[in-house]
Amino acid sequence: MTLRFLGTADSKGVPRFWCGCPVCQEARAGGVNRRTRSAALVRGEGQTLLLDCGPDLHGQLARLPGPLVPNAVLISHAHNDHLLGLGDLLDYAVYAGGDLPMNGAPAGQTALAPLPVYAPAEVLPRIEDRFRYAFREGPPVQPFPEEGLSMAGVHVRAFRVPHGANGHSHAFRLDGPGWRAAYVTDAIDIPEETVRTWLTGLDLLILGTSFADESGAVHATRSVYDVREAVALPWARAARRVFLTHLSHDVDVRAVGLPEGWAFARDGLEVDL
Repeated sequence: MTLRFLGTADSKGVPRFWCGCPVCQEARAGGVNRRTRSAALVRGEGQTLLLDCGPDLHGQLARLPGPLVPNAVLISHAHNDHLLGLGDLLDYAVYAGGDLPMNGAPAGQTALAPLPVYAPAEVLPRIEDRFRYAFREGPPVQPFPEEGLSMAGVHVRAFRVPHGANGHSHAFRLDGPGWRAAYVTDAIDIPEETVRTWLTGLDLLILGTSFADESGAVHATRSVYDVREAVALPWARAARRVFLTHLSHDVDVRAVGLPEGWAFARDGLEVDL
């Protein structure tokens, strides 16, 4: 079982198309800081689960060695960098719904199958507002089951986390045979009760840290942990492995040091679960 990082950037991507900072210049030349908006694939038992679907999704999936359609899609919240790839998935769902055969596909055409898409119930109205055209004949996105979803050899549950100045987001807890992981891209100031319930005893933590050090910023304006804060979190340091994602152009992965067992995620990186 594996988790593959499709994208590891914050909402604006790296390089930012208007920026000439050293990190963006290095990324523009194809360096290690080049990254697309955050998304991940969990694979196991012949199935694939997609976590979030940002605006770079088409390119992220097209870069894979062969055609891949996830067996299910989970959306954490309705911000553009986690949602706008839904349009590509809905296009696929139209074809899977009858315009092309699900079995006995034409030569060169992969047979299509249904694509379940889930989001926490409170997120659905915002998705419908963003993709109103797709909801005319019934919602293409289903409420994420409160009891979670078992697929690809993992049981996934969604839980609410503070997103600072941006309100709330959701993170994913993944439990498999003999291991526990959490995928937390957009959060800050997670309360102790949430930590006790969802973020203890982790074998793998994937945590969003948009900036290296935002200590000079007004806290009320912030929405994601920075690297400095993350490495000081006792519950994060207790995880066996930690990968930092959702990285802006403020983070130069060549220059920022991390504790043992910690690493910066990168697009295309695949880790064992």
